[in-house]
Amino acid sequence: MKGKAFFAPTFGALVVWLFALAGAAAIVYRFWAGIGAVTNLSDGYPWGLWVAVDILAGVALAAGGFVVAGVAHLFGGKQFEALARPAVLAALLGYLMFVLGLIVDMGRPWNMIYLYFGNHGSPLYEIGWCASLYTLVLCMELLPAVLEKYSMKRAHALWLMSSPWLVVVLLSTFAYAMTYSLAWAMIVAAVLSAWELSMAFGKSRRTVQIPILLIGAGVILSFLHQSSLGVLFLMASHKLSPLWHSPLLPILFLVSAICAGIGMMTLEALGSEKFMGRRIPLAPLAAFARQMPVILAFYLILKIADILARDALHLVFAGGAAAVMWWAEMGLGLALPLALYLKPGFVDNRRGLFAASFLVVAGVVINRINVAMIGVEVERWGPYHPSFTELLITFGIIAMGLLAYDFLSDELPIHEGA
Repeated sequence: MKGKAFFAPTFGALVVWLFALAGAAAIVYRFWAGIGAVTNLSDGYPWGLWVAVDILAGVALAAGGFVVAGVAHLFGGKQFEALARPAVLAALLGYLMFVLGLIVDMGRPWNMIYLYFGNHGSPLYEIGWCASLYTLVLCMELLPAVLEKYSMKRAHALWLMSSPWLVVVLLSTFAYAMTYSLAWAMIVAAVLSAWELSMAFGKSRRTVQIPILLIGAGVILSFLHQSSLGVLFLMASHKLSPLWHSPLLPILFLVSAICAGIGMMTLEALGSEKFMGRRIPLAPLAAFARQMPVILAFYLILKIADILARDALHLVFAGGAAAVMWWAEMGLGLALPLALYLKPGFVDNRRGLFAASFLVVAGVVINRINVAMIGVEVERWGPYHPSFTELLITFGIIAMGLLAYDFLSDELPIHEGA
């Protein structure tokens, strides 16, 4: 079968559409009735399921865009180029879902302007700028697919010529926003301009199809805000359990996002093949899988060393929901997939790859839920449990993302040979 899988009359498609429509209706009700009517959030627990899943986990799972694009276009991994566009599309939709979740959580979209002005000392200021600029970079990376679809060769040539200079403007603006220093902004602009001119005049290497500056901007912005999301929870030392509160949170968020990005990219590729009839070459997926034990082992060592160094090991055996979820995260989502990746021949076929990747993705989602919900304790307010409407909106946003990916990957030249 080839085409839009979720637009066919199947049971799976019906379920996805029901979740999407119910989620959309719940979002409308949230704006009509207010956040207090649809959530169990409180002053003690202002961040709940939407922040844990739609924002924290969603951004981590979208990391496949910068991982694949960076490996394929910056580090000479030509065998991975077939995976780059699907990964970039998935990343863009992941960030749009993140924005939708943020709007639903805030309730007043016009207040998002405060992410970009004032509040310079807050990590949210840097995250807002980074995530916004990275979303713009993803749009620019995906634009050639749209231009190819409609055979707009002149517009494609204009994109090739202008996109590096747009990146110079974006990163210079970002440098000024972070430092409030015109001198730093000019230094960034001068260095990037000199690099672009050296490539234009053949003094240094450039990938023909995609400007290096554009890919480089995506990698830089991703590294910054993936780690900054961990910084947010450094400020919650009085709320977050020592099982997860650590000075290494920014690094742990970044490394786990790389694992999640590769795992999610593999799931998307295998899912596209099974449900949309897109033939995906197994070799690049297997090549990524061979790197996963190294990354997972590094992350596992960091987690164990961190909890030993902070003398928090006794909490692992203390019982209760937090300890159970810690074991679920470390056992099912980290140790087990690491063992499967190391088992000879297990990930050399599609079924093994799917199983190992699914566990990695589930592990990172559990980690973000643990950090944002399970590990947060505010005794004065009692425990937080997401309401039915919160669940409906969360699954609804995910279903909308699936429908959008299905539609766009069929309409645009995303997959090679499609």
